Amino acid sequence: MKHYDCMEWILYKNNLLDKKIHEEMEEHLLLCDECMDIFLSLIDESEIERAENLVPRNFTENVMDNIKNIRPIKKTVKKKTKTSNDFFIYYTAVASVAIILTASGFFTKVVDTVPQITANISLQDNRVKSNVIYDFSESITNKTSNFIRNFQFRISKED
Repeated sequence: MKHYDCMEWILYKNNLLDKKIHEEMEEHLLLCDECMDIFLSLIDESEIERAENLVPRNFTENVMDNIKNIRPIKKTVKKKTKTSNDFFIYYTAVASVAIILTASGFFTKVVDTVPQITANISLQDNRVKSNVIYDFSESITNKTSNFIRNFQFRISKED
């Protein structure tokens, strides 16, 4: 951290520096106690009197009165609503959906289609098993034809 010397702080106090350097020194004052002590030592009695003349004598009283008039912000507390009404609405909605599904025959269709689905699955299993046997015989045929083709190829090389 770069520290500033007494001459730089005098230039800062008299506002004779570039704006960018002035802002850097101002930020440095917030972080460095050593430089703050140097800067405060440069403030003399005449500057303190001048500052006191700028601030009205009843400044502290006005601030305290304004603080007393500030009302704290009340947090709004959300009241819980009755849950029994919510349950009644949910039960009514579920009962109405069940009545509509029963009236449309949805449940009877489900009861009729489940055995059909299981029958279709068992038929597909039988097809897969038959395909395994078919694939086995086909693979034997293919291997045999490959063997014969390779055998003839070797004979043709020897000739």
